[in-house]
Amino acid sequence: MKPKLLIDESGKRYLALKSELHTHLGVVNIEEKEHGDIVTSHLGKKFRVIRPRIVDICDKMERAGSIVMKKDLGLIVAYTSLGDGDVVVDAGTGSGVLAIYLANIVKPNGRVYTYEIREDHAELAKKNIKLAGLEDYIIVKLKDIREGIDERADVITLDMPDPWEVATHAFDALNYGGFVVAYSPYIEQARKSNIAFKKAGLKDVRTIELLEREIEVSQVGTRPRTRATGHTAYLTFARKY
Repeated sequence: MKPKLLIDESGKRYLALKSELHTHLGVVNIEEKEHGDIVTSHLGKKFRVIRPRIVDICDKMERAGSIVMKKDLGLIVAYTSLGDGDVVVDAGTGSGVLAIYLANIVKPNGRVYTYEIREDHAELAKKNIKLAGLEDYIIVKLKDIREGIDERADVITLDMPDPWEVATHAFDALNYGGFVVAYSPYIEQARKSNIAFKKAGLKDVRTIELLEREIEVSQVGTRPRTRATGHTAYLTFARKY
């Protein structure tokens, strides 16, 4: 059965992978339910059934450590102009979240080749990629990208501790006009990447930090939420031309 997303009356979301879902609000049978249907649990609680989008699947999938946040994903897509038919090389696969988002954009004619050095992470990523229904568009490679890149790429994403070690390989692998972006939690990593990209011959090198602040709207008034998504990472972009 393809995954289905159930939303209860409080707005809580549940990703159903089988025809029967067990929740604290009761057991829900969704075997013959269509997207948009209302289903009632054996305790009388109602759920809306909808088709999960990639964001829903990524929010619910099993994770191996931290992932690239949505605000940074948006910046990567905007700055690289990623689209259908592009070939992407991605390194450190982790849980596969970044590869999944990118593949969902470049399909059906593009591909994502994602490099991972840990076998357990690679296996988890394959599981999550299958859950997202994107196994035809993502190739998981158990290989250290610092040893070289096998593909010609339009975009290269580096979510790894030492992306500067891949600068020369990235230059060689990129098509002219292509982009490389390093995702770095620490400013020292971003600085080394920035310098290495320039030294490798890449152009338009820039490092960006994006902060996100949600606005809270209530009957009392409107203001920024007291808990915000502040720093997640520095994104260092560069282009080959």
